[in-house]
This record gives sequence, structure tokens and C-alpha cells, in this order.
Amino acid sequence: MKFIACDWGTSRLRLRWHGPEGLREIASDDGASRLAARGEDRARVFREALREAMLQLDAPVGLPVLVSGMASSSIGWRELPYATVPFSLTGSDVVGEWVESDVYLISGVRGESDMMRGEETQALGWAEQVGEALPDQVTLILPGTHSKHLRIDRGAIMAITTFMTGELFELLCQHSVLRHSVAADAPWDPAAFREGVAASAEDRLTSSLFQVRTRQVLAAQTGAANRSFLSGLLIGSELRALGSGETPIVLAAGPALRESYSMAAADCGLASRWSAIEVDGLAELGQRRLWKRLAPSTGN
Repeated sequence: MKFIACDWGTSRLRLRWHGPEGLREIASDDGASRLAARGEDRARVFREALREAMLQLDAPVGLPVLVSGMASSSIGWRELPYATVPFSLTGSDVVGEWVESDVYLISGVRGESDMMRGEETQALGWAEQVGEALPDQVTLILPGTHSKHLRIDRGAIMAITTFMTGELFELLCQHSVLRHSVAADAPWDPAAFREGVAASAEDRLTSSLFQVRTRQVLAAQTGAANRSFLSGLLIGSELRALGSGETPIVLAAGPALRESYSMAAADCGLASRWSAIEVDGLAELGQRRLWKRLAPSTGN
């Protein structure tokens, strides 16, 4: 692997490199938000944070670094314009820039009324992974703080829809009146989760959310069960927006979200269209796909 893969998120910085001895990976709390808050010369702060992370990774000096995520945003190393949809999953539409002789920033993608930074690289990685088996039409879901639904048609991202599912969950658990009815870090309760998914069918989310409170006060439900109920209500509401049809849906997520989203998808009647894969490593695969285009121009 003749480059280092860097995923620079809002809160975390991650580096991966596959060397002769296998995978090396490091992560730190030097996310874009933390570095931007220093109020110093942005390029210098990001450069120094990357240099420190590279020392921890202990990869060969001089390897190029491909950076996706928030480093190309308004709080990043250098703000780059978004690529626009349609966005080809071959990597030909990527907007990027060498900000150092060995550091390449990958920008995000925008639609008419939505945008993303980082997820497009994961989508490139998924396309690299499936190869010739890429469906003509598919919805790719990348859940997280801001869950992204990518509508893909004939190998190109045509539309982006963002659901603030993860952020809403944290805000409601920590800063709303519901915090008194939800236990912190409680184990997942599948039965309560499915009750939340069922409640999402009522299509009145702002009213249904208060059931978290009434379940505790009027029905003696525990804070642990209520945490799973709230999760099911929010994830169910997100997935019901997919509507009916025959277009395949692919979820790319870690184990916990794969389990909860897949359960919700089944209860929302999406099982016949649904498949789920591991998200770990997709960003690196996407950067590999892009590196195949960049390498000839760099002499590597």
C-alpha cells in the first residue's frame, strides 16, 4: 500500500497503513473541531497534528497521505469546494488538492439541498468492493451522527438525504426533558426497540417522542428500556422515509448499528430489499480507488 489512508472527522483523526507486517492503525482526539477551536494558523495546526499522528503510525517517511472528511471543510486544513451530483463512483468526479507535496485533501459532495464530507469516500470504497456486481439502482445508507442515504443510479450518486438520527438521539438523551426517563449507557433491549419502531409508524414523531416520558410515568417502564425505545422510534422514522418500491437498500455500518437498523428494516417491511455490510475499511478502499487515478500523475 503506497499511501496512508486518513479519515479526518469532526471529533476524531484516524490513520491506516498496510505494510509488510500487516495493518497499522492509530486514532486520536485531534478532530477538525478541536483543532479549529485553537484559533491559530489552521494549516500549521493541522500539519503538526498529522505529523504527530504519522510518528505514532511509524510508517515509512515520504508516503503520500490521502485525507477525506472534515479537513477540507470550513473548519479544516483548507476549505475546498464540493463536488456535485451526479458523482461517479469511479472517482473521476472527485474534487481534491495537494495541500502539501505528500498530502492530498479529498473534498465532499453536494446536491441541490444536501451535502456530505467523508461519506462519498466510503461510497467509492463500497463500489470498489462490489466491483462488477454494482446494482443499476440502489440506496446506500451510511448511519451515524448524521445518517446519509445515497441514491445511486448506474454507478453515480444522484441524490443525498441526511437524517440527524444519531445527533437527535444524543441531544434528547442528554439535554431534553426525556433525559430523566432514559438511562445512560444501558444495554440494548430488542423488545423495547421494536416497540419504538412500531410507534414510528404513526408518522407524528414530535408527539411520539413524548411517549418516552409517559412510558416511565404512566407505564412504569425503566430508563434502560426507554433508551432502546427512543432509538427504535428515531431509526424507524428514518427508515420509513424510504417508502415502498423495489430498489435495493444496502446498509454499511458497524456491528451494533447493523443489528439495530436491520431489525428496524424488517419491522418496516424492507427485508426483501435489505442487505447489510461492514463499514470498517470502506473509506480506505475508496481512497485506494482514487489512488489508482492519482498515482500515475505522481510517478508512484
